[in-house]
Amino acid sequence: MSKKSSPRSSLAGNARRAKFLDDLSEAYNLRRKSLVLLTGDIHGSFYNSVDDDFVSLEQAVVGELGSKFNLVRIDIASGVTFYDSKTEREVIRICESTDGQDVPESRRRLMKELIDRSRHNPLSALVLLRGMADAFHRVRQAGESIRPLCLVLQYAGALFPAGDFTRLSELDRQRLVLFLHWANDPVFVDGPDLLLLINPVKSEVNGKIIALPAAAHLEIQLPELDERRRFVDWFRRDHKKLRFEGGKDKFCHDSAGLTLTSIKDLLEVASRSGNRVARSDVVQEVNRLLEAELGEIIRIKYPKHGPDDVIGYQHTGEIFRTIFERCEEEDTAVSAILVSGPNGGGKTFQLEAHAAASGRVVVELAGIRGAFFGETDKFFELLRWHIATFGKILILVDEAHTAFGSIHSGETHKTEKRLSGNIIKMMGDPSFLGKVLWGLMTSRPDELDPDIKSRSPIQIPIFDLEGDDRQAFVGEMFRRKGIELDDDELTEVLGQTSYYSARDFRNLVAEVLASRRKSPDIAATKVLEGWQASRSIERERELQELIAALHCSYPKLLPARLQEMSESKIVERVEKIKWMLQR
Repeated sequence: MSKKSSPRSSLAGNARRAKFLDDLSEAYNLRRKSLVLLTGDIHGSFYNSVDDDFVSLEQAVVGELGSKFNLVRIDIASGVTFYDSKTEREVIRICESTDGQDVPESRRRLMKELIDRSRHNPLSALVLLRGMADAFHRVRQAGESIRPLCLVLQYAGALFPAGDFTRLSELDRQRLVLFLHWANDPVFVDGPDLLLLINPVKSEVNGKIIALPAAAHLEIQLPELDERRRFVDWFRRDHKKLRFEGGKDKFCHDSAGLTLTSIKDLLEVASRSGNRVARSDVVQEVNRLLEAELGEIIRIKYPKHGPDDVIGYQHTGEIFRTIFERCEEEDTAVSAILVSGPNGGGKTFQLEAHAAASGRVVVELAGIRGAFFGETDKFFELLRWHIATFGKILILVDEAHTAFGSIHSGETHKTEKRLSGNIIKMMGDPSFLGKVLWGLMTSRPDELDPDIKSRSPIQIPIFDLEGDDRQAFVGEMFRRKGIELDDDELTEVLGQTSYYSARDFRNLVAEVLASRRKSPDIAATKVLEGWQASRSIERERELQELIAALHCSYPKLLPARLQEMSESKIVERVEKIKWMLQR
């Protein structure tokens, strides 16, 4: 039956209904899509205005479509099931009635046996559903007005796994070919019936399905700030004593990245225990959810230190402040910055401090090259989905040169090339400009893929402080731990620690504090007689320092001794050290 002669059911609904239902209505009614894949927040909660309650995805679908469609459900374990007995009787009548009204008991019994046998047999279940769709078409052709069929296929990635035909098992190929033939059949495409596929991520579902002309993909986003605020207000109607550390608005902002189900868990615990909802609980829950979906490679951080905690580095701090300010506007924003320098120089500390001052959420990525080998498409789909919910964020990638393989190297595995390609695409996505700032930190920017470096127009080197700045830095490091060094002792400490990094000085302070637990009056110089930082990477740090000088957008950040060296001299020294380290 053509669309003109058989108009589809309307999916219009209440103004406050879930946004994905509006998107589904547009796909079905306006874009005339007969197959829709729902991914994203499929385990979340959605407002139901009829019951004034928040319900699951399937309950939201049933509440919206139940009066307009005959809803039938299928998954790989349960087979074909119905949401209510009335729909089951109607579907059996349409499929098995000989006169349009009554169904012989023998045919009813046979139909129920077919439904029962579909359990744990997804191919049989799909054949049965195809038969149902054909029966609905025949009845409509005969002139009977019936509600269309809506088939809800849960965990579609298990029914139709991703991969080319040659990589699929025989049964997977049979299911996929059957489904493709059915979903692309003009009789089905032009009819009012609807196939609704549900899966957490798009990349798990075979791409041939999404490529069909009649198919649409809708990604259900995590709840935005207004949705989270409405949900909290709804919950507090029955829990008036509920209190939040920092206030309700702060909680609603911090809970970005959480589903409404997770938010409800936090509120329930606080309500029953009588405690405030602590910010640490929110951060812990966000990270628990991210770890469950993405593994341990991603962490959400809310740094407690700020620019005032950074000792020295005045010029560097001014540049960082300017960068974060310009990233508030799309026209002046940059997608990424490259922060380089020798190990232990404080790259992460400084970047986190200025991110905290700017109000950005810090998302830390680590170990993505190995942790998701072969699953990069799924990882980036989930990553993009999550970060779209947060406000303005800084994505930190430590030791970025080891995190991504080069897309140009013949030695890089094709999966790693796709990983780097996805990173480059995300950095270049104009919709993220100003919203997402990538902070690439590395001690070896020369080993970073040139396509990634080209996305970083601002390159900031961080060197060990020298001269008066170094003296002020070391004195303040001790002073903040309650240790006062007089001028003579400070001069002596500096003389014995000329090769120390910021991290080495932190370790020295810790050694002095530990020694003073036994000998309260011991001097820092006395501790240095028995302990000193290792010189094992001194040459490597010199190499890293020289390479950082070659990756510098602001010449004034270079120490005087490096400013006096020509670029050719620096390159010459770099090659010499590389040769010495390879011996």
